[in-house]
Amino acid sequence: MSTVTESKSRTEFPVPEGDAGQRLDRYLRRVLPEVPLSRIFSLLRKGDVRVDGKRAKQELRLEAGMLITVNVPPDELRKAPDSTAGMGGLRTKVGIIFEDDDILVIDKPAGMSVHPGTGTPPGTTLIERVQQDLGRSPSVFQPALAHRLDRGTSGVVVVAKTRKLLLDVQKQIQTKQATKEYLALVEGVPDRAKGVVSDRLERIDSRDRGAKSIIAQEGEGVEAETRWKIRKRFRGYALLEVQILSGRLHQIRAHMASIGHPVAGDDRYGHAKTLGLKRPFLHASRLGLRLWGREVWFDAPLPADLEAILAKIGSP
Repeated sequence: MSTVTESKSRTEFPVPEGDAGQRLDRYLRRVLPEVPLSRIFSLLRKGDVRVDGKRAKQELRLEAGMLITVNVPPDELRKAPDSTAGMGGLRTKVGIIFEDDDILVIDKPAGMSVHPGTGTPPGTTLIERVQQDLGRSPSVFQPALAHRLDRGTSGVVVVAKTRKLLLDVQKQIQTKQATKEYLALVEGVPDRAKGVVSDRLERIDSRDRGAKSIIAQEGEGVEAETRWKIRKRFRGYALLEVQILSGRLHQIRAHMASIGHPVAGDDRYGHAKTLGLKRPFLHASRLGLRLWGREVWFDAPLPADLEAILAKIGSP
């Protein structure tokens, strides 16, 4: 464990040999157990955390001997960041699908980011709302998201309240034992009732529009498999049931666009403002896991804004 040194204006501590390789955000959660997680994210976002004197990102991998400095007075450090006026709490913003002592399953609305990032107001992300709602655990582990959804995607998200549950769900997702099902409205009607896209994906970054995935050149990128089948045909569109065996960045959006059927309303891979949509017509409708010795399913109904689009376009 690091030796924490406090002064009137800052808190600092070196990284010992045994803690090398850890992510900065996770390390801070462990060595500063009295500091709310939402506060840690806020400090990182504002640049109040420095590593060897330089501003550091939350995903930085630490090396032995690095000096971490938190440029906030110790008596202010443990305070949660101010709430954004009118932002409300977790349960007024999301649907609760299931909850017990180990797990919280949420129906995330479109437009809510799951983690803090550039341009996201403090206290408004899903993980911050979860921390505010559930409070701090007496253990080192704090409630965490077991997987992610894009900001514009609605649907099922699992929050783990215990480390055991978190590791279990993440292992099932990584080993393709979990079943992740989506509903997507795509442009055009595929000429087959079902299909599989297995092109490898490569992540690229741009300063103005952020990261996206493209079909990789031979031998490059990462494996990704997307299975789809038509649930309903419309004039110029099709509603698909989609299952992914991996979880790559924008996987469904990139794969469907690659076969000429981009997700409706997707301005990154298709066309903006299709049908008046304000976000991609993509919804994480169902998640299947093996928990408590049996297979369980968590379902999120299609949200009202997407139901309205289907009613608008009608049947062919």
